[in-house]
Amino acid sequence: MNFNFYSADINEDYDPAKHLKKFETLNEAHIRRRRLARSLLEFGEPGRSLAERLTGCGFIKCRSGGCPVCLRAFRRWWGSTLAGYMARDPEFWFTVSIVPPDLFDVGHLGGFNCDRLKDRVRKQIGRGPISEPIVLGGIDYDLKHFDDGRPPRWCPHLYLLFSGGGKALIESTFRRHYPRSGDVKRPVVVTSQKTFREDLVTTATYTMKARYKNRRQSTDDRGNADTEGNELTLHHQAELAILLDRQGFLGRMIRHGDDPSLPALKVR
Repeated sequence: MNFNFYSADINEDYDPAKHLKKFETLNEAHIRRRRLARSLLEFGEPGRSLAERLTGCGFIKCRSGGCPVCLRAFRRWWGSTLAGYMARDPEFWFTVSIVPPDLFDVGHLGGFNCDRLKDRVRKQIGRGPISEPIVLGGIDYDLKHFDDGRPPRWCPHLYLLFSGGGKALIESTFRRHYPRSGDVKRPVVVTSQKTFREDLVTTATYTMKARYKNRRQSTDDRGNADTEGNELTLHHQAELAILLDRQGFLGRMIRHGDDPSLPALKVR
């Protein structure tokens, strides 16, 4: 990775560490890193190598995508940058959640090819009905649980910030590529971006999550399909951390479009 986010400017007006009450503290990130490093020792050479890298992260930062401390620093830059950019015209934005059908067995998450997914999504955007949108977001991960007794499986999915076009056009960009199934009731969800500063910071930061969950199907108060979940066990966090380390932060990001006023679209 050539881009050093530790030296990049944070937009203080939209810094999630200052404006989000639930944003992880530095102390919480350090505690999570210590616990994660111990759990990684169960994962053979890849786990031991990452554990050593995390343990040595100090004055000289490891900048690993699997490091909770470095992830916190990256999210401060990424979230504040995106929120500040959206704030110029917040009513122009939509949040888009996409759940592809691809699932991966526990212990085999390393088989997930994020570059293939990102290339596929960029082509879908480019061929869609909206001309040259700005799209920013990232890949998220949950461990999906089933009601019929099947073992849980990893579910990589996308959370994007999409500029313009309207809900109907954005939905038409993706719905034909991601149909409903018995396991995925709402594969594409598009919502209008709320315009208060805290809302902008929340959605911008959410595109690069730091906490990952077990997800189970549920029903909300109105009888609609919904999900509920709790945080992954350390063992599952460790398997995911090995993948995140391999991806790196820029590998996990999705960027589409061009705007000279947003260097984050071009960082390498």
